[in-house]
Amino acid sequence: MAKRKQRDRSRQDSDYDGAWKEFGRKHFRAIVEFYFPTMAAAIDWSQPPQWLDRELSRILPRRRRRPKSVDLLAKVRLLSGEEQWILLHLEVQSGREANFEFRIFRYNSGLVWAFEQRVVTLVVLADLDENWRPSQYTFRIGDFESRLQFPTCKLIDKLAGPWQDDHSLPVQVARAQIEALRTAGDPEGRYRAKWQLVRNLYNLGYNADEVREIFRFIDWMMSLREDLSEKFEQELTDLEESLNMPYVTSVERIAEARGRTEGVASVLLAQLERTCGSLPEEFEQRVRELSYESLKELGQAVFDIRSLSDLQSWLDAREESAG
Repeated sequence: MAKRKQRDRSRQDSDYDGAWKEFGRKHFRAIVEFYFPTMAAAIDWSQPPQWLDRELSRILPRRRRRPKSVDLLAKVRLLSGEEQWILLHLEVQSGREANFEFRIFRYNSGLVWAFEQRVVTLVVLADLDENWRPSQYTFRIGDFESRLQFPTCKLIDKLAGPWQDDHSLPVQVARAQIEALRTAGDPEGRYRAKWQLVRNLYNLGYNADEVREIFRFIDWMMSLREDLSEKFEQELTDLEESLNMPYVTSVERIAEARGRTEGVASVLLAQLERTCGSLPEEFEQRVRELSYESLKELGQAVFDIRSLSDLQSWLDAREESAG
């Protein structure tokens, strides 16, 4: 029985980090406005953010396992005219972590030290511990004191309070994340929670594009066991037919597209390992996060990439053009 539960859990494992990275890049302004309104009010949003992936990769530790956190580093322009670096850190786990405050301090200090830039760190807590609310790191001995205070957005607090009746995209994504964590070891519960979230989309006045956008992130964060996924797809198709709203008759196409993307990434990674040697995890993760169109471009360039340096240059150039 224990082995079966473990198998069920792995089959519905969700790609939280991939979903949040795409959502964070595409809807950075919405995240900051909803989650950190005071900071949002200081930013000149007429200037798009500039993504600093290379700078961030220099100070983050390499991870051997799937990360339980997501980090995005952007350069924005403030209304005062100054440029400002913002590290958006999203912590995805079921409970608290010892030394979390020091980890945030280390990331912030690493960026300051490496690039001589003042960095604002914003922390989203996507955890389930109601009593965990870290907000500062303090080290004090004698007359010496080092301190970092960082604003946080605790998703479960917001969802139970001011966001309770809010159905905008940033809130729906937060709701999907929390429900995904709550049902991580409960396949049937995950199915019910996902169905409720998606079913509600058809009653909230969204147009077809909005339903597809929100559905995609919910679907990404709340993976289902294979048999429940097939049941979900059929019930959603039946629902759309009954409502005459063919917004996501697409479930099969979305699943097919995702599988296609993952398959292409795996093939390219195998080819790159033959020419470049063993790939550091950060390189593998960056390749897997590429869109299908970007993977096709990498496929055309793969035979010209002969070293890790070549691969890094290609990825950096691709991310700069995308940003």
